[in-house]
Amino acid sequence: MRPRRGVKSSPVDVAKQFVTKKIDMPGFKVENIPPKGRGVITQKPFQKGDFLLHYHGQLLTWEEGDRLEERNSTGFRFFIEFKGKRCW
Repeated sequence: MRPRRGVKSSPVDVAKQFVTKKIDMPGFKVENIPPKGRGVITQKPFQKGDFLLHYHGQLLTWEEGDRLEERNSTGFRFFIEFKGKRCW
């Protein structure tokens, strides 16, 4: 479903479109960032609240993440918070 001309789709509607199609939104590229490795770089400005990307990694509870980080720190952790609530 395409929005009417001049009407912006909600971030939730945009997210549903990209997640359903299993594709990423345009405007990102993957680059090697020494010394860390691969990273995602934006190629255009985004507005607060815009849908960005669908996360494909393993989802862990905060406690599981803490335990893994204590055993083998990678320096890569993503904390997800939505509407003031910690997710996973």
